[in-house]
Amino acid sequence: MCRCEKGQAVSQPEAEQKGQGPEAEVASLAAAAPLRIAPLFDLKTQFDLPQKAQHGASRSRFPNTAMELEQLPDEVVMLVLGYVAVDDLFAFRLVCKRLGGLALHPGVWRHRRRATDRRTISNDPDGPKKLCRLLRLAPRLASLYVPVESTQDHHFPLYATTRCAVRRLNLDVSHAGSVPAALIVRNQEALGHLTVVVLTFFSTVVDAAVLLGTLASTSVLKKLEVRHGWLVDGLSAGSLHYSVARPSLTYFKCHLTSDTQPFVDLVLAGHAATLETVDLGGPRHISHITTSTGCLPACMPNLRDLNCSLLPGMETLAPSLTNVTLHVTPEMRLGVLGAAEMLRRASKLRYLTLKYCPAARTSAYVGVDLVEALALSGRSAVQVLDIDNDRENELADEENDDGVEYLPQLQPLVRALPSLPALRHLMLSVYVPPDELLLAITPQTAPALRELMLYPMRWLPARCAHDWRHKDSVQTLLSRNPVLKFSVLTSPYCLKGQRCGACAQGCHNTLWEWDWDLEFDEHGDVNRSEFQDLIHIR
Repeated sequence: MCRCEKGQAVSQPEAEQKGQGPEAEVASLAAAAPLRIAPLFDLKTQFDLPQKAQHGASRSRFPNTAMELEQLPDEVVMLVLGYVAVDDLFAFRLVCKRLGGLALHPGVWRHRRRATDRRTISNDPDGPKKLCRLLRLAPRLASLYVPVESTQDHHFPLYATTRCAVRRLNLDVSHAGSVPAALIVRNQEALGHLTVVVLTFFSTVVDAAVLLGTLASTSVLKKLEVRHGWLVDGLSAGSLHYSVARPSLTYFKCHLTSDTQPFVDLVLAGHAATLETVDLGGPRHISHITTSTGCLPACMPNLRDLNCSLLPGMETLAPSLTNVTLHVTPEMRLGVLGAAEMLRRASKLRYLTLKYCPAARTSAYVGVDLVEALALSGRSAVQVLDIDNDRENELADEENDDGVEYLPQLQPLVRALPSLPALRHLMLSVYVPPDELLLAITPQTAPALRELMLYPMRWLPARCAHDWRHKDSVQTLLSRNPVLKFSVLTSPYCLKGQRCGACAQGCHNTLWEWDWDLEFDEHGDVNRSEFQDLIHIR
């Protein structure tokens, strides 16, 4: 048996006199071990280990005699080695046979990650050398980042043949990197631990269908995310002549565009039986979609979370859905009826977000009455409702204010409110204080409502929180609903020189922290947007 060098051992009675537990016995070995190894086995002071790891070993494993390093159970040594730097782990191969074997045990490596982006790799001058050693010796990794441009990449053969099994693969593909990336995926699939792939296209990729088809047909993945900052050319149903032997995906994220439609259709059809989360994103300026762009499978029995535009076939997915985000655009008018039917049938739906882009301006806009579909179900189970009228762009587009202050979704919401008995959180984009809604909220019409958040758009008459506090409709809302938390995205008070009537009165001046000497700067150095936040009106 291989024996590591040791010095003077510390007996158990001496350790107990210091009032320490079994970890003291492990610490005594640190003094006995070579200088290079000793600090690594200070379980209590060197590493913030779980209590179970520090005290879990029974005293029967530590006899009442002086201990030697090799008497420590393998699982204890491996637990400590899990906190050791990679370079030191490789150095342990030269210390002794036992430590060398444990240092390369898969359990020591299964939580380790290698480089998460291009910058991390480029900033390390020894990166290539370390990478080669890692891929040749490491048995397992939690994640591995791989940039692929072509088969001419110096490290490509090593990536494609390594025996290091990876759980998560982050692929950055550009130019002619599709085919080599597909080979890397196939190699990891054969090793048997790959469950997550995050793919990013950094430029227009040649033969992208090869890689995308490989990913779609892989039967070991649980999560697949595709990010395409550039257009994916050359995709068609004919080019993706792949089949899925065994569905496995539970999470799929890929922005649906006319370019990615064949790939999205292949994944959804092949993994419909297992998918639980599908995120197809919303509209993009680079590639608008219509109801003819994609079609959802007729049956996805395990689907819980769905984020997409108004696509055909949505109504058949209703029974299992609990969290839905719908992106409503003028091009999706033909999908409104299917979406409304889905909302009516979704008896398990708990979270609903309706995103309108561009912002709805009139009652004739597509899907402004979708919220009423919830009421048609009888007693909706929705607990969180967010009506987002292009919030991101409307907040930033103050200079292009067209003067429209009408929120067409408001009337349908007021009508639907009594049929939403489970609603607890309501978020709403507004242009003017929605007095009709505020007066409609009572313990009878919204018995479960506990939080109302308003997001005023483009600074239209939404001034400070103090001004909101003085409005009659707000005071009525607060008096009728004492348990309701009412918040508005605004500043607490007005800046000096721009004070509203409420701030000019000098009342309620201690409700929120505020520097009353702050003065508006016409050059933009100080303006109220800097102090904008969700303010609790009370």
